[in-house]
Amino acid sequence: MTVHDINRLLARTINVCPNLGSPLESGYTIDLTAHEFDLCRQAGFSAVRLGVYWAAHCGGAPDFRIAPHIVDRVHTYLDLATERGLAVVLTNFLDPDLIAAPAQHLPRLLRITDQIATAFADRPLSVVLEPFTEPRDALDPLWNDTLRELLAVIRATDAERAVVFGPGAYNNIRMLPRLSLPDDANLILTVHQYWPIIFTMQGEEWLGADTPFGDPRSWLGATWTGTDQQRGELAAGYASLAAWAATDHRPVFVGEFGTSTNADTASRARWTEFNRRQAEEHGFSWGCWSFAPTFALYDLESQSWNRPLLRALMD
Repeated sequence: MTVHDINRLLARTINVCPNLGSPLESGYTIDLTAHEFDLCRQAGFSAVRLGVYWAAHCGGAPDFRIAPHIVDRVHTYLDLATERGLAVVLTNFLDPDLIAAPAQHLPRLLRITDQIATAFADRPLSVVLEPFTEPRDALDPLWNDTLRELLAVIRATDAERAVVFGPGAYNNIRMLPRLSLPDDANLILTVHQYWPIIFTMQGEEWLGADTPFGDPRSWLGATWTGTDQQRGELAAGYASLAAWAATDHRPVFVGEFGTSTNADTASRARWTEFNRRQAEEHGFSWGCWSFAPTFALYDLESQSWNRPLLRALMD
């Protein structure tokens, strides 16, 4: 199975972050059970991108040992996914300390990566590793060197596993020219697509009030009607991504794209469908953000899918 074959397993991915018991995981995680995997499979998704906050569950230096019960829980999730024919992107999700002081916290990231590679080395190739998502800020200028160190740690244990890396500034497509991937046949390029953020992130106060585009509360009411200009802007981004991937001979996984629940449903559906179709027309796999609770496709309270959004992804 080639890396392109593996990327095709990720064709229609949904993001979900499990609540593993740390207070640091509040607000964006869910209690993940077999039921949620059933829902994803029945809805038509081919894969789950599982975001685990590993740094919240490991001990101190020098071993930075991940709590064994956390590793066991993730094994259970992988079992549930595999039993349902779902591929998995196992993602190292969040590490504010690393972002703030990369040199100080890189040893922990490398030890976490080594433990993950070792723990899951016997999993089928439908389990893909993403050693760290959304590098940014102080990590950006170090990222090309860091990803090589991460890959070397994985390859010492697992020579053929598909590994996902993306550019800096939150896996921003505009940072692609600065990304340098090593010569490895089993890498998948990822980007995250939330443009235009005035629409997709409207009212999301966790961004803070002083973003480069102003206060997200002031964006409330922004729509996406699919004008020629709006479509052309997004299409140009996908075309540039395709050109980069073709030059570097890499499969592409648009690992995150999604819209705030503060946006109107019709606009959300139009934007979602356009992004999904752009990805598929270029042969990219994709991952919508997210199952729940943020930017939710599934309402945990009513226990129902947002049907317009689901149709935008699947029809």
